[in-house]
Amino acid sequence: MPEAVITTAELLATLPRHIDISCVQAQHDRHDIERLAADARAGGFVSAHVLPNWLPVLKELLDGGDTLAGSPVGFPSGGPTTATKVAEATELLDAGVQELDVVVAIGRLRSGEGDYVERELRAIVELVDGRVPLRAILEVGRLGDDDIRLGVDAAIAAGVPWIKTGTGWSGVPTTLDHVRLIVERAAGRARVKAAGGVRDLATIRAMADAGVTRFGMNQTAALDAVAATREDRTA
Repeated sequence: MPEAVITTAELLATLPRHIDISCVQAQHDRHDIERLAADARAGGFVSAHVLPNWLPVLKELLDGGDTLAGSPVGFPSGGPTTATKVAEATELLDAGVQELDVVVAIGRLRSGEGDYVERELRAIVELVDGRVPLRAILEVGRLGDDDIRLGVDAAIAAGVPWIKTGTGWSGVPTTLDHVRLIVERAAGRARVKAAGGVRDLATIRAMADAGVTRFGMNQTAALDAVAATREDRTA
């Protein structure tokens, strides 16, 4: 169910608990994962996300803290078959994943095949069964407005509680217009996470005003944004 309404001021006052940081590029190595975990713990971020093969390493590094270990399914293309996505989600759950982001079948959305996307996401929803937070990644930079609306409708119909804007791989940043479109279409039926090109406090503030309550960022940008909120409070 959607969470209680939170004001932008309240969100900014507890910003690290609304940000997850990630190392999900193909080139990220063990040193990057170790730094990610250290920054996540030191910064008090709500979660950290890595590619599936790094999940056991991340979980060990985060053990004993309050930062969750997350990982994506069907990342970054959304193109694997439904059976493959279900198998990947099953493996991640068995490995102790604490958050899951699932990339939708982007080409199916672009083809107007919302029923396919809904069926696929429903299979993941039934597997997860509320055990961990679950998000559908739409990859807004590769979608038109009607595609985005279709994706939001499919995710909500499937029972996905969170809509996420992007993977960070598309090269097209999430914009305020993307966020407003998703929030308007979701109409309180799902929570919204902005990711992909979220780089500064001004963007966070504007997107929070529009209804976003969770952000995905690289750790440098996240740490800078949190530091900027502290500067604002002491100014």
